[in-house]
Amino acid sequence: MVEARRKVIRILGGGIGGLTTAFELTSQPGWQDRYEVHLHQLGWRLGGKCASSRGENGRIEEHGIHGFLGSYYNAIPLVKAIYDELDRPPTMPIPNFEAAMVPMDSVIMWEFVDGVFKKWPFRFPPNDFDPAQPQQFTKIEQGLISVLELLKFIHHEHADHAKGHGIELNILQKLFDAAIDALESDLAHGPSHPLFEVIDKAWQWLYAHLLIKIGFSDELRHLFLLTDYMLALMRGAIHANVIENGYDQLDAQNWADWLKANGASPMTLTSSLAINTINLSYQNPHGDTTRMPVMAAGAYLHWTLRSFAYLGHAVYAFAAGTGETMIAPLYEVLKKRGVHFHYFHKVEALHVGDDPFNPGKQIITSVDIGVQATVKNAAQGAEYQPLVPVKQLPCWPPAPLFDQLDQGAALAAGAPDGEPYDLESWWTPWQPVEALTLTAGDGPNGYDELVFAISIGAVPFLCKELLDVSDDWRKMVKGIPAVLTQTMQIWLQQDSTTLGWDVPYKGNDTAVSGTFMAPINGMVDFHHLIPMEDWPADNMPKGLWYFSGVMDEYSPQPAFSDHGYPHRQRSRVRYQCIQFLQATTGFLLPKGTPDGWDPPGDPICLDFNLLVDTRPGGNVPRDDAGAIRGIPRFESQFWRANIDPSERYVTSPPGSTACRLKAWGSGFTNLTLAGDWIYTGLNVGSFEGTVMSGKLASHALTGFPALDTIYGYPAPRPA
Repeated sequence: MVEARRKVIRILGGGIGGLTTAFELTSQPGWQDRYEVHLHQLGWRLGGKCASSRGENGRIEEHGIHGFLGSYYNAIPLVKAIYDELDRPPTMPIPNFEAAMVPMDSVIMWEFVDGVFKKWPFRFPPNDFDPAQPQQFTKIEQGLISVLELLKFIHHEHADHAKGHGIELNILQKLFDAAIDALESDLAHGPSHPLFEVIDKAWQWLYAHLLIKIGFSDELRHLFLLTDYMLALMRGAIHANVIENGYDQLDAQNWADWLKANGASPMTLTSSLAINTINLSYQNPHGDTTRMPVMAAGAYLHWTLRSFAYLGHAVYAFAAGTGETMIAPLYEVLKKRGVHFHYFHKVEALHVGDDPFNPGKQIITSVDIGVQATVKNAAQGAEYQPLVPVKQLPCWPPAPLFDQLDQGAALAAGAPDGEPYDLESWWTPWQPVEALTLTAGDGPNGYDELVFAISIGAVPFLCKELLDVSDDWRKMVKGIPAVLTQTMQIWLQQDSTTLGWDVPYKGNDTAVSGTFMAPINGMVDFHHLIPMEDWPADNMPKGLWYFSGVMDEYSPQPAFSDHGYPHRQRSRVRYQCIQFLQATTGFLLPKGTPDGWDPPGDPICLDFNLLVDTRPGGNVPRDDAGAIRGIPRFESQFWRANIDPSERYVTSPPGSTACRLKAWGSGFTNLTLAGDWIYTGLNVGSFEGTVMSGKLASHALTGFPALDTIYGYPAPRPA
């Protein structure tokens, strides 16, 4: 009896979408008897936009600010499953899921009031729900109920302060209870829902009793904004009957127009509360923060409601870098399961042809791969080993491990202009050393199924033939913009409290915000990561801040033969980061300025002498002749321009949802799609959306996992 040949599945791209696809494919009992799974990745590391590595002093270097919301119903269970299977010894720095996820209950929003920046601390109440068991939170009703429960908590917390201003909040608490009862009933949804009467009564009371007194204190103003905003979300969700009809129906509208139409006041629309979602998801056209952000109303509503329906805690930070907390453990599990990883495989083009088994259909006949480097002794079975230890933790290095590569010496020497070769850059002057063709069908480089898991910014360059023959692909590329982003990390000689941060931290809480000064408007104090790094004892940082934001782009992207483009963009980010620190530090860390740390001096600019610098001259008294002083110390910090087509952030403007292809909707019989740019139901660029896409890709290929276990996906798969 002839043994049946296993189906070969090749995944193009080692970001979260590709890795999740591989995880789900190999989570099925007996998968080894049916499938052979290969993953092809540019360069030396996995993770895509979530890749991170370890630089000098073992410091964590990221593409941006990463963490989970407590409503990541798909991503958090994935991480739990990874760590359970990894089964690390308890002596490891991050031995298990509980150690990997750092729960946080507070965020900071920034307001600009009367010409002054003000911090708006907000605390979410923790709950007893297990974030790895999200089943009960999958219904839209639960998100709406969670909003009302949060409103009850907020009004309880503000009751004494309001009473001091002659305002009794009891009536609103009763109205919120009535609204919860209405949502839990079996009454018809839509404009006739009895919840409207409750909301209208709450609004009437709000405007009659609270609006007239918001000038008395920030706390009363915040109470009005929170209540007005959440009532508008509730009203809009019920009026559109999203419980039965879903969120997609709203996505032709812009978020601000939709909120205004559903009762949000002008003050609410311009508040940091309302713009938090659009800032976190980088929704400025062309990455230009001087332009009004736009976002599909349904995607905005879905994301925002889910953020309130969290399990356990509102936010989960990572115990170390994303690369070693999330990506390396996932790689280790997949490698142990038997997934084949092909590093240094640069996808160059997909080719289209007729499907020989389905007349009138088309397939991907072949894929061109540029092999960037080859592993020593590969003919004898040697494989690239990508991880290095930092404090006993498997981590990704900042460059290839040259001693494992045949071309290692040439790569280590760098380009003739003195710049290092960056094998992740599409503009690198380094050329592939081999040409490889993957071909549909049987054979050593054959495949039965392809998964395209490279981000949409790369589609115009890799999928030209697909665009030539498919209106759907052209519509998708045109309708789903992807923007450039930038990030910065600074290590400080003093902790945040010493430098003037005046909001006390409780437990694991820290400063997390997406509403600081544009364009680098995301910021977080990640001081908990410092012990995971490997600094010299006499020059150990006490503070660590991350900043991230969009980067405007109006000029055409240059040809990939313009090898100086990455250097120019990196220089641009450097100057923007220095300018940002010069213009904002006094608001963020007032004692971190020359006037605050060593007066008299500038009260706004960062005192750059506070930056930790381990270069020669970086850790000597500033009056010494060889000391590195002032702005030149910034050269020792980390900043990054995310400019490569596959690194761009995928946005969600009005109309974009209709342009998204489904995992099984590529139009080519052997091509499945994964990435946060496909239709996931969430339709917002995120770790969560990308995990959902990987689960959908696996479902498209095998029927596993079932769609009703991909939490947030709204409808059954069509026949």
